[in-house]
Amino acid sequence: MDDATDAAGRAQTVTMPRASQPTALHAAFARHGITDCALLASTYRSGSTFIAALLGDNGLPGLGKERFNDIWQVDAIDAGLDAIIAPFAWGRFPTKLMWPHRNNLAQKIGTPRDASLVLANAFPHAQWLFVRRRDSFRQAISFWRAKRTDRWHIYTDQPEPDLEYSFAEIDTCARELALHERLWQDFFARAEVTPYVVHYEDVLAHPGILNGYLARYGSRITTTQVALKKQSDDRSERFLDQYLADLYARGD
Repeated sequence: MDDATDAAGRAQTVTMPRASQPTALHAAFARHGITDCALLASTYRSGSTFIAALLGDNGLPGLGKERFNDIWQVDAIDAGLDAIIAPFAWGRFPTKLMWPHRNNLAQKIGTPRDASLVLANAFPHAQWLFVRRRDSFRQAISFWRAKRTDRWHIYTDQPEPDLEYSFAEIDTCARELALHERLWQDFFARAEVTPYVVHYEDVLAHPGILNGYLARYGSRITTTQVALKKQSDDRSERFLDQYLADLYARGD
């Protein structure tokens, strides 16, 4: 709020438009001289790690790190943001953002849904990349397996632990991913952000799809080999078949 006077000279309180109010995040970026932000937004198990690795090997490093993952634990927000942002002082700030990270950050700096534009504007000269996955059923199976085993990334040939099928757990994962996907779309609309959108399956088939995003940083795809193993296997297919069969049987 700002102080002002009316025609009779009486003091008034004027509420500033929410979009013009600075945030702790905006101030932290300013303190450390951040010039621009590369932001990868996505949902869990969308293929974002593969795409971030591909971008990193082709001139745009840093998008594989979920730097706001633990922001919910921070007591002093200024100090917490400084710890995250300071390593990139006077340069580019890259990060991956899953929906819970975005949401926890928004709550910490006081930017609810109707202040989505404020949150988006706090990232200086941001270029948003939105990574999606067309096969939401396989994404749910992958999410469930990662949560149950706590194995989110594989870089060597390691056997996957055995799991007991659970319809309820997989269904919860599927619904959570669908919710996060829809919330990202709502946020982008309210924040007036038009992200560069790619689908994991399309990038696998045609990595050059990323050139449109890389071009903003003066880079392009020159190598397509990344040090990351696929986690899907025969068990994933069996779990998927069972889950779909159960969905058919339930009829809801």
